Amino acid sequence: MIENVKFKKVTNQFQDKLRKDVSRIKKSTKLLIPADKTRNLYEIDTQLREKLLRQHITKNYQTTSMAPVNRINAEARSIAEKLGIDNRMESMATKQAFITLKDHKDNFENNLPCRLINPAKSETGLISKAILDRINNAIRTATKVNQWRNTSSVIEWFKNIQDKEKYTFISFDIVEFYPSITRSLLEKALTMAKDHTHISNQDVQIIMHPRKSLLFDNSTPWMKKGHNDLFDVTMGSYDGAEICELVGLYILNTLAREYGKEFIGLYRDDGLAAFKNTNGRKADRIRKHMISLFKELGLNITIDCNLKITNFLDVTFNLNTGKHYPYRKPNDHPVYIHRNSNHPPNIIRSLPASISRRISAISHDEEIFKKAAPAYEEALKSSNYTEGLPYIAYQPTKNNRNRRRNIIWFNPPFSSNVATNIGGTFLKLINKHFPKTSKLHKIFNRNTVKVSYSCMPNIASIIKGHNKRIAATHTSKEEEACNCRKKDTCPLNGNCQASNIIYKAEVKTTDNCKTYIGLTEPPFKLRYGNHKMSLNHEKHQNATELSKHIWQLKKNNQPFTINWSIASRAKAYSNESKRCNLCLTEKLIIINADKRTLLNKRPELISKCRHENKFYINNSSPTTKHRQENHTHLRSEHRRKAKNPNNRTDAKENTPTAEHRRKSHKPTNRTDAKENTPAEQYTNNRIIPGNPDEDPIYSWSIT
Repeated sequence: MIENVKFKKVTNQFQDKLRKDVSRIKKSTKLLIPADKTRNLYEIDTQLREKLLRQHITKNYQTTSMAPVNRINAEARSIAEKLGIDNRMESMATKQAFITLKDHKDNFENNLPCRLINPAKSETGLISKAILDRINNAIRTATKVNQWRNTSSVIEWFKNIQDKEKYTFISFDIVEFYPSITRSLLEKALTMAKDHTHISNQDVQIIMHPRKSLLFDNSTPWMKKGHNDLFDVTMGSYDGAEICELVGLYILNTLAREYGKEFIGLYRDDGLAAFKNTNGRKADRIRKHMISLFKELGLNITIDCNLKITNFLDVTFNLNTGKHYPYRKPNDHPVYIHRNSNHPPNIIRSLPASISRRISAISHDEEIFKKAAPAYEEALKSSNYTEGLPYIAYQPTKNNRNRRRNIIWFNPPFSSNVATNIGGTFLKLINKHFPKTSKLHKIFNRNTVKVSYSCMPNIASIIKGHNKRIAATHTSKEEEACNCRKKDTCPLNGNCQASNIIYKAEVKTTDNCKTYIGLTEPPFKLRYGNHKMSLNHEKHQNATELSKHIWQLKKNNQPFTINWSIASRAKAYSNESKRCNLCLTEKLIIINADKRTLLNKRPELISKCRHENKFYINNSSPTTKHRQENHTHLRSEHRRKAKNPNNRTDAKENTPTAEHRRKSHKPTNRTDAKENTPAEQYTNNRIIPGNPDEDPIYSWSIT
């Protein structure tokens, strides 16, 4: 299928403009920093970005060692082992922190206020998210409080208010809700939750573990000042929204005891209440009481009282008229994907109808819809759409009972430059190779295998990649391309230290030329050493398809030469990108190579990526950097005692090294061949890392 993919040339004014924009982005030597609440982008140099980033990091964070990282990974490994998922769960990714510019603030040009974003998170948050969803649903069902999860639920609440003209709104907003959630507040919320649903100790442990958060800058960990337990609810965590919902349910139950639960509700950090027959003095008493209630919980709020009209989420509610209509923030002009953009046709085709349904849903009637529609129609027109926006009356959806199946999804990227129908061709292959007579038809059929197109990289991802490249160029050191003593004998023409490459070996004999495709993540010279071993020692002749071919030539006494070259470069798998372009590029080159001269075999195309193995939590181990830090600490301790002979202990047995030997047995310095880390298996024994905060050296003990 891949070999037969055909392409076509697509040109239009919009795509030409995008190509020029992408070219301009890639040529820029500056970073493109996005705005916090607008679509603006600001071009700044690397030094200014580093200054702003460091200012906002040092404001609330302090640097720490790798010991907390190893502890977090060790706890995650313990949780994963109990759940039996340690062989597919990854360790914490050291994702780089970044900033966005708050250009909506006053005096922005002079102050350059920023928001610090921390993308680092533990994968136990995915498990915690599922547990919290179950807990939150159980509490909502049992307590019947108004925790809104979308705009439609708020509208439904507003419609149920009788005699609206007798009510007034009180609108409140929790200030910095995510970072204000403390351990004690979360524990109180969990205690309340236990009254409504079963929560085991393991569930609590899983929920608490992702709260241990670290920020990374140039791979250096930072922890929040005054938070030795590392507790933090980050905005980018997998279960951050669910944690806020759980705490929100606790807040609503607290407010319900004071004001009842019918006319007060909460969406994340935004709250709205309606009080009947409330004058100014009574509203002010309610305001002061609510502020004190939130302060008891360790939270601050901004509150507006005695309102007849209020904006909540993307809707304006009017108690005087009893109507609601769409709301947009000032200077917030709607922008939609262009009709000529590189998106799957079904997305572009369904966009006007989905916008029409949305505006209709948040409009009280057709008259209000017609007043709001022109702004959205103008936005569609600027994106080259000709369709209008008709009013669609609300129709309750039917809860159709669907049969649950385990679906296997094939997600090829969509491109308008591809002429071949990739999805249709793939489904035909399913019908061809797994007919009803096949034993595997129950697993692979048109009901269990579905196709859904993904999108090509958008401008945001291109900008992100550009910023990463510019930052890496600024911080990375220049590496030596070749370290051969005799440069003219370098196997890769002066590039033997190249890493993350797909290489090609051409074996030439008197009558033919065979090609072998391989890849290497570390420097090529290490991989070349392994090849030399398999080519020179007969006991390793079956190591690769290349060595098999070479030994066959040797047995036939055929002379040959091997020429090495770089076929392509690509990044290997990392637990930040979750993608191995190195393996994908190698497979693509193998597919497109001449089958008559290729030594590689077809099973290599379905081989699993080996580069992600080192990121699995069951393979995680104390980092080399951490061990070096501990040894540095030990050497400095010796130097300190040498400078202060009065404080020095005469007994040799009490030196830190001897004390370490006496406390625990250190295993022999056997290393794992692939990862170059202490081997983790000794027969049936399991190695448990010691506590790096207590031991002078990161000790290992066998249990």
